[in-house]
Amino acid sequence: MSLPTTKQHEWSRDGFVISTDQTLIDHSSLNKAFASDQLPWATELSSDELNVMLSRSICFGLYSATAELADTQTSSTHHEEHSEDPRPAMIGLARLITDCTTMAYLTDVYVLPEWRGRGLGSWLVECVKQWWDLMPSGRRLMLIASEGKREEYYAKALSSGRMEDEGGGYRVFTAKGKGVRV
Repeated sequence: MSLPTTKQHEWSRDGFVISTDQTLIDHSSLNKAFASDQLPWATELSSDELNVMLSRSICFGLYSATAELADTQTSSTHHEEHSEDPRPAMIGLARLITDCTTMAYLTDVYVLPEWRGRGLGSWLVECVKQWWDLMPSGRRLMLIASEGKREEYYAKALSSGRMEDEGGGYRVFTAKGKGVRV
């Protein structure tokens, strides 16, 4: 039996691509997003830290190669800095920390602000869910979301409930480390 992690996955729609091909990830763009106020839970990482983080994750990069990229400050910067770079511009990401067999933790889900409002974030999470649904021995797909609207969205998108609602006395505990801003 072939597990979903043994091959790269790709989804396309309306000039956008979501891919698990890590060679497409632009490290400088990712670090710029981590350092921005748009991702308050993250901080910029050293090159070594970023490489380790990515190598131990399944990453779902969201990309666009449309002409609209020149209209955005972030994306035009990408093209100026990487004009010889054949990779499409990265505009979002969802990252799974996983053993690739029984459990996965979804984190670092974002779409750059200039690309929001197009349903790309929902599509990104749908693709993660499709990948997870291929896992024959999957036990738990987890994430930590802020209360309110996002919590409701993720519960619906991932066909899940809050752990404490599942019975059995489960609770999610987190300890904040030095790399968190909020």
